[in-house]
Amino acid sequence: MEASEKDARESLKEVESISRRTKRVADYAGTDVVLIAWGIVWALGYLGTHFIPMMVKPAFYSHLHYMIMGWWSVLVTGGVIVTLRTYTFHSPTMSEDGKRLGLLWPIVFGYVYVIGFLMGPFIRIDGHEMDFFRHMGAIVAIIPMLIYTIMGLWLDSFLIWVGLAITALTVIGLFVSGGLFWIWMALVCGGGLIGTGLFIRRKWRNQ
Repeated sequence: MEASEKDARESLKEVESISRRTKRVADYAGTDVVLIAWGIVWALGYLGTHFIPMMVKPAFYSHLHYMIMGWWSVLVTGGVIVTLRTYTFHSPTMSEDGKRLGLLWPIVFGYVYVIGFLMGPFIRIDGHEMDFFRHMGAIVAIIPMLIYTIMGLWLDSFLIWVGLAITALTVIGLFVSGGLFWIWMALVCGGGLIGTGLFIRRKWRNQ
C-alpha cells in the first residue's frame, strides 16, 4: 500500500512536470525566432550607425540623422514583419500569457523608435561629433533590458542576468569604447538578443 502511494505521488509529480513543460513551450513558441530576428536588426542597425557617417559627404551632415533613422526604419519594419508572422503562425498553440509576451516586444521597440524620432529635431551633429546620439543609443538599448529584467522575475532568472549584463556592458561601452561604440553595441545588444534566442531554443524547447 505504501509503495502504491509512493508510485502515485511520483506519477503525479511527473504529470505536473510535463504540464509545466508543455505550458512553457506554448508560452515561448516562436520567441526564439523573434529574439534572433531582433538581434539581427540591432546588430545591423548599430553597424549602420557606425559606418553611414563615414560614407556621407560633409555637405549632407545636416541630413545624417534622418539617413540613420531611415536605415533603422527599414530594419525595424523587417523585425515587426517577422514578429507578426511568427506569432501568427504559433498563435493557435500559444497560451494567453504567451500571446501577451509576444506582443510585449514589438510594443517596447515601437515606443523606443517613436522616442528616437521625437528626439530627432533636438539632435545636433557637428561633423563626426555624435556624443548625444551615442547617449540616446545607449538609452534605447537599456529600455528593452529593463523589460528582460522584469520578465525574469516571473519567468526565468536567466533573463534577469541577461538584462543586467547587457545594461552593464552598454554603460561600460558608452564610456570606454570611444569611436567603436556602435560596433560595441552591435556585439553586445545584437549578439545578446541572438544569444538569448538560441539559448531559449536549446533550453526551453528541449525541456
